[in-house]
Amino acid sequence: MKLGLGLTVLAGLILAVALIAYHGAGAVVHAVAAMGWGILAITVFHLVPLACSALGWRALLRHIWRGSLSSFLLARWVREHVSHLLPVLQVGGELIGARLLIFRGAAPGVAGASVVVDLTLEAATQLVFTFLGLTILVLTADQPDLVRWVLIGLLLAVPLLTVFLFAQRQGLFLWIERLLEQLAKRNQRFSLGRLDNLHETILTLYRDHAGVAAASSYHFLCWVLGAGEVWLALYFMGHPITLLDALLLESLGEALRSVAFAIPGQLGVQEGGYMLLGRLVGLSPELGLALSLVKRVRILLIGLPALLTWQIMEGRRLLATRNANN
Repeated sequence: MKLGLGLTVLAGLILAVALIAYHGAGAVVHAVAAMGWGILAITVFHLVPLACSALGWRALLRHIWRGSLSSFLLARWVREHVSHLLPVLQVGGELIGARLLIFRGAAPGVAGASVVVDLTLEAATQLVFTFLGLTILVLTADQPDLVRWVLIGLLLAVPLLTVFLFAQRQGLFLWIERLLEQLAKRNQRFSLGRLDNLHETILTLYRDHAGVAAASSYHFLCWVLGAGEVWLALYFMGHPITLLDALLLESLGEALRSVAFAIPGQLGVQEGGYMLLGRLVGLSPELGLALSLVKRVRILLIGLPALLTWQIMEGRRLLATRNANN
């Protein structure tokens, strides 16, 4: 398993480097460097969609656990960047996010259930966002082949999401509870403790239709705000595009990233995706690659402090546990 993951990371990294080298590393780096302090503006701007995600997560639990907004912001900050930066299980970030809510007082079953439902709503709203991008593509670009492939991907994703939702209602997570217990035995960083009533809590969250609607609205807004990051990046590079073009790039780019979920960080896939999709809005391959690099720099600027914060919290908790046992 570890060997396969390592080979996947290596293959993605080689592909990313090869694309940059083929299209001229100098031109790509120059486009990124031309942004100057703009990279900090993009980094700060990303805190807005991150906050929307935290608000959506919190809205799900409004009747079950009234955690502070700071608790959800912290958990979302770390959850997102564990998934981006560490070669762990694809759900590793979600498990860490739930664990941090437990540190702040949430019951393990409540924290685990909230992550499951939140992740499902993220996927559902991303499908809507991708449909939005497809609509823009149909109306603004003469690319019938690309439209066909995106539509096929969506038609495959919808039934998969439907099956996942049905499985949640039929007790899928009774089995996952046992899986998580086995995972915790191997690595305590992913332990959520006793997941009592996980399945019932998931169903309770779905029954709160207003909470689900609020969380979905926040998540959809988060996806749309991601297009603002693309618009800002290209503006600071000196190649501004319209907001519709930014929505097109972000929606289809995120769809490609989702398809490559098994590759840590979507290495290589993100670079190739933005390089190809950029042509739809008049960007050269070099600018498409530069846009991908800007996103990766932003992830590092926000993500490395998140990982450090997580490790400090884990260290303090471990020390407190040892002191209590002595």
